[in-house]
Amino acid sequence: MADKLTFEELLARANASPKRRPPAHPEEDLQKACCQWYDLQWGERRINGVKIGRLLHHSPNGGKRSKKEAARFKAMGTRAGFPDFWLGIPVNGCPYLCVELKTLNKGSGQSENQRDYERLVTAMGARYVVVRTLQEFINAVNDYLAPLRL
Repeated sequence: MADKLTFEELLARANASPKRRPPAHPEEDLQKACCQWYDLQWGERRINGVKIGRLLHHSPNGGKRSKKEAARFKAMGTRAGFPDFWLGIPVNGCPYLCVELKTLNKGSGQSENQRDYERLVTAMGARYVVVRTLQEFINAVNDYLAPLRL
């Protein structure tokens, strides 16, 4: 990452007063901040000698694509409703954590495909959370990983 921040700088930036113009890509900016925080907080910790930072994954489902490219991605396994983050660390019988990011903007809510995915994931015994801020992401991940005592 070109602009590596310390944990304190990341939190300060996330909690700073809003600038004149809102960000052009608020959910993308939130996602970058969440990923950067995770890497700083959990990325170097290890389970069986392997860094757990590698177990947080984003699948690039969104974005504008041509019909041809969208069909190609679908054929390769892209699924509508897949969450923004998948954390593949089993904790206390829960196989993984799914995190769907939404912004504080009016109208930012889950699609029907995302609600279906949430129902499926929770029926399978996994945890699914919707977060709207960096602090909510921090709380969700720390709460989920707390039993590991890493």
